[in-house]
Amino acid sequence: MRKKIIYEPTLSDSAVLILDALNKAFVESFWPHPYFHAFCVHAKPQSFRNTLNRLEKKGLIIGERRKGKVEYCLSEAGEALALRIKLKLDLSKSKKWDGKWRLLIFDIPEKVRSKRDFFRKELTGFGFYQLQKSVWAYPYRLPEDFFDLWSDFIFGKELILIDSAAIPEDGELRSFFGL
Repeated sequence: MRKKIIYEPTLSDSAVLILDALNKAFVESFWPHPYFHAFCVHAKPQSFRNTLNRLEKKGLIIGERRKGKVEYCLSEAGEALALRIKLKLDLSKSKKWDGKWRLLIFDIPEKVRSKRDFFRKELTGFGFYQLQKSVWAYPYRLPEDFFDLWSDFIFGKELILIDSAAIPEDGELRSFFGL
């Protein structure tokens, strides 16, 4: 059982966070940034450059060549990813439990299975606990913009969030979240 929700940004996540903070940056601008020292100390400069190339190929960042150097900025998809990463970091911070459980229930049709599977993967990444296939629990208050992350999914009545004062026999849940 896991005691804490821990999220450690990958090298790609760190690059996106740095670009989000700097707006535009040359490769050399990444090294002195606090995110680089917090999350990328182990990375070699060439690994970081390779990461930037992969992010550019995926369309998450845009590289503009100027006088032999490349200046990077986030694309729209990169900005959405940066928001998701910042939210994961925020959710992974230690919080005081208010005694309520947040139950997320969804019924996403089989015809959009890929979206449903992606959504489950994201919930796991955010630290939710799966009670049943489409019922997930989380002990802390969710940020206002939590559901904005999936605005492109166009969830309507398929997604319900319930604040519950109690869940019978929640020992396994408490153990999972270290409460």
